[in-house]
Order: sequence, then C-alpha cells, then structure tokens
Amino acid sequence: MQSKGLSTFPTILDPTTCAKKGLCPINRGREQPRNLYYEIHGDLAASNRIVLIMGLLLTCSAWSEQVAHFGKKPDHAVLAIDNRGIGNSDCGPWGIYRTTEMAQDIKDLLDHLGWTDRSLHLFGVSLGGMQLQNLCLLIPERIKSTSFVSTRCGSVFDLPSMRAIAALLDIIRRKGPYERRVDQLFELLYPDNYLNELVSPGKTRRDELRNYFRTWFDNPQFPLAGIIGQFCAVTFHHCSDSDLRRIAEEVYPAKIAVICGNRDQLIPPMRSSELSSKMYGSELVLMQNAGHLIGTQITDQFNQLMERIIREGNQAFETKKQ
Repeated sequence: MQSKGLSTFPTILDPTTCAKKGLCPINRGREQPRNLYYEIHGDLAASNRIVLIMGLLLTCSAWSEQVAHFGKKPDHAVLAIDNRGIGNSDCGPWGIYRTTEMAQDIKDLLDHLGWTDRSLHLFGVSLGGMQLQNLCLLIPERIKSTSFVSTRCGSVFDLPSMRAIAALLDIIRRKGPYERRVDQLFELLYPDNYLNELVSPGKTRRDELRNYFRTWFDNPQFPLAGIIGQFCAVTFHHCSDSDLRRIAEEVYPAKIAVICGNRDQLIPPMRSSELSSKMYGSELVLMQNAGHLIGTQITDQFNQLMERIIREGNQAFETKKQ
C-alpha cells in the first residue's frame, strides 16, 4: 500500500464518532505480512465491544448504518475492519486467501488493540461470517455473543448463478455506466419489491441506493490480488460439523445467533438453517422480505436485533455469576 496519512484514507463512516483508526501490522511471525485497516467508533473504555466483519469485496463502509447507531450509544465501542485485499488494507502478495488465515488477521488486530477480555460481541456477514466461524475457534474465551449473518459453513458448495458472476465481474472491472453496474448488484443484494418501493414522489428505493452506494465506489480499491484472494476464501471455506459443535461448547454461555433473509439470492436461507442446527443452543432468525445485505435494507430492524443479541449475551454472563 502506498504511504499516506490516515486522515486521507477513504471511508464514509461518521468522523464525529471515530475515536481511533489506523493500520495494524499483522502476520508477524507468519508468511506474507500485511497491514489491516480499522476504525473504532464510540467509547474506547466501553465494556461493550462490537466487532463488525463485512463480506466479499465490501469495505467497512458497508457497516455505516450500524456504526452510526452504536457509535453514539453510551458504553459501546464499535470496531469496523477492511478485510485483507480490499479498501485501505493491504492485499499482500498473490496467493489464495483462506478464511482460517483471515480469522487470524482479526485475532492479531484484537491482540494489538488489547481487546483480550470477555467483552466481545461479534457480527460477520457472508464472507465475514465464514471468518467468524474460525475466529470463534481461536478466541472462544473472549466472546459474549456471536452472530453469523447471511453465511454458510461450507458443507455444501452452491455455485453462484451466472447472473451473479457477471454482475460481480462488471463491478470489479468497472465495465459500463455506474447506474447499470450498481443496478445489477442491487438485484443480487435486495428483493425487487424493496428496490421498487417509492420513497418520495418519482423516486424509488433503487434511486436512493444509487446515491448511497456511490459513496462506497468513489474511491474503490479492488486490487486484482485481493479480488482473487477473497473469491478463493469464499469458494474453499469449510467449517466441519465437529468444529461447529466446538464453537457452541467453547463460547458457552455466550449468545449465538444465525441470521438470514428469506429472500437472499446469494446464499440460500437453508444454509443458515443448516449452520444453526449444528451449533447447539443457537438461535435462528429468519428476517422476512430481506435479501443478502440485511443491515442496509431493514436497518432499524437489524439494529434492534443486534441490540437484543448484545443484551442477551451480557445477561448470560450475569446469570452465570449468580
């Protein structure tokens, strides 16, 4: 990555709540060292530490609605991360990324920040949820709640549709007008009836989203090595039944939630049901008329769900103390 001041790094996350940001050196002692970009919003001394891990080829900006909500709540700190290979983080040398390695990246960052006690509430979307499965195996003793959103364990490989592959390639290559590229992406991420909703006279939700997403793509950083690496991580991810049982056992009594939209076109909802069934005591939450990127579609409902999960995670440990 080119050297530049941290203040110039592109992000649409709220600067008024940003308490800390930087590049964390990771992989020390491992092969292929690189830097991971992060931002912490809210109270650095908070007892509720929320870790947000986004999915394939999306930067921490995709968490903007959650950061805006939780970054202003008393006694909350929100950590948002650019995964390796995307945004302000390094992609490193060419090679296959694995979700086990990407989980280790996040552990390195948490160690660097000193977030080592049992105070973490983890949320991972899609590829982020795959990383989160491996992170739970690395640091079960730090977790109060863990939520797997729009993701899978990898026991079955669902080949993406040709439409999905074509849309992602057009976004990556910046081929064609911006409106056409994001419209293709919207059709994968959101249900049609949501996109066609009128938000004001003559303006649909699709029009509103075009402006919202434009901020994400104003300064796109999609190095080819990072694109290929992340695609490989998604493709080859697998968390075994025995490891999923270990997660449930070792994070106990932490709250475990598996969340999906019933209109997800990228990862079938049945994969969430399968994931939940293999982690004893987990809660399966099926959100009606929601697509793949739930947190940007039904924002208020999703934020309220996050609040409940965090509250129940905390309560589980209060009950244990009694």
